[in-house]
Order: sequence, then structure tokens, then C-alpha cells
Amino acid sequence: MTRAGFARRKMPDSILPPGSPLHSRLLELTAEADRVFFAGLPGVGKSLLLQQLALMAADAGRAVTLLQWDVLRQPFETPRYPLQDGATHPLVIRAAGNWLRSELPKFAGDLLIGELPLIGGRLIELARPLDDAAEPLLRDARSQFVVPVPSREVRAVIEARRAQTIAAPQHASEADDAPPNILRALWRDLQTLAQTLDLAEQPLDHAYSPETYAAVYLHLLRCRHASILPVEALLPTRGSVYAHLADLPQLRATPDEAQAVLRQVESSPDARAWWEL
Repeated sequence: MTRAGFARRKMPDSILPPGSPLHSRLLELTAEADRVFFAGLPGVGKSLLLQQLALMAADAGRAVTLLQWDVLRQPFETPRYPLQDGATHPLVIRAAGNWLRSELPKFAGDLLIGELPLIGGRLIELARPLDDAAEPLLRDARSQFVVPVPSREVRAVIEARRAQTIAAPQHASEADDAPPNILRALWRDLQTLAQTLDLAEQPLDHAYSPETYAAVYLHLLRCRHASILPVEALLPTRGSVYAHLADLPQLRATPDEAQAVLRQVESSPDARAWWEL
């Protein structure tokens, strides 16, 4: 895995107004964190915020490595465990998380910026307190877990835009984005979990609730330095965000590493529910 930086000239100008709450928070993270994980469902703006933080970090002279679920999972997907209808096989989910957990103590880069879906167990391993070499890093204040929480209005527009980019992608990676029906299914999964954990009011109406959304993610990240990042206004888009993220090095397993971890998870079933820490 390359740890090289990336050419600043390849990145676009920032779209965050200087002095805005989003700009100020990302500026803090650029200065105060070595690992930043944007936690949340697809369709809340994680990739755009990840891009903007990478841009600001480059301006500050920091070399960035990315961690993106859609890239991370690919070496673990085999003919036995393919992606089906946009859903990742449970063993692939576990294997990718286990590999990432073991890789973090070896990471020698400057700033790691990642995405953590968490729902369905996707990279939940980073939220679990374990007695291993990664735990001190994950508990350290320089590991920040940030939960972007869009307003109802912003979420509705993001979902509409997602339908447009799925229908007419501007970048190959957009074809792998979760389509609107998957976004809604994941939201229903989160609502069900919120009820299980007594974090939501009855009954469910399946309408997006920023309050329920934030409560679930803060619960899952209760053993980490976690914070909410309200997203109250739409951010302008200039082409595909992936066109710029492709210039950055990615944290990703080799094929041999992926196969070794898959063999381990195949032989060691986990009886826990994915949300149990």
C-alpha cells in the first residue's frame, strides 16, 4: 500500500465557506487528529466531507491516506461471496473489519481519513473495545469519530441526487453507490435498531429523523471520541467527488491478505449481534 501524498493541484477549491461551522470543524480536525472517521449511512455526505478534509489537510502540508468501504471490501469479494443486489456478504463484512483492525497499528502514514458505515456491522470492529494493539490508537484523542447528521431537508435532496447519479454516473465509482432503495432499507434497519436499544419513539413511520440517527451512532461509538457534525445546508457539487478522491492513496488489503482473513472468519463464527460491543 502506498503511503505517498497526492498532488495538491489535482484537487478542487474548497466549497466550504471560511468561518462556517463545517469549515471550522474540519480545520480543527486537520490540526488535532491523525485518524478521522466519518461514521454514517450512505447518503449523508461522508464522501464529500472526506474530500473537503483531504483538501484542507493538503493545504496544511499533511499527506492523506483514505479508507473507503467500497474500496476496502473489494479484495474480500470472491465468487463464493459476491456483492448481490448491492448487499455485501456477512463474511466479507467481518473479514474486512478484522483486517482493518489488525492493519491500523501498522499504518505509518500522516493522516488517515475514513468512512465507517457501521450499520449492518460494516467496520463495527473499529467501535468495539478489544485488548489488542489497535485499541490504544482508537481510544486516543487523535482518533476522532465524526457523525455527519443532515437535516431532513438536506437528506431529502441528497437522496434525490443519488437517484440522478445512479441513473447517469459521472464517475465509475458512482455506479457502486447504494441506490435510493438501499438507502431507505438501511434507514429502516437503523430505526429497528433504535427501537431495540430504546433510542426511538414508537411507532416507526420510516421517515428520516436526525435525532434518532444521531442517537444510534453515538450509542455505537460510545467507547470512542465521537461527535455530531450537523449538516444544515446543502453543499454545492462540482462534478463527481470520486474524480478527486481517486488521486489519493487508499488503505486496502492485498489479495493474499484478504484470502487469509477470509479463511480465519470462516473457521471462527461470531455469535454476537453486530451492534453488540
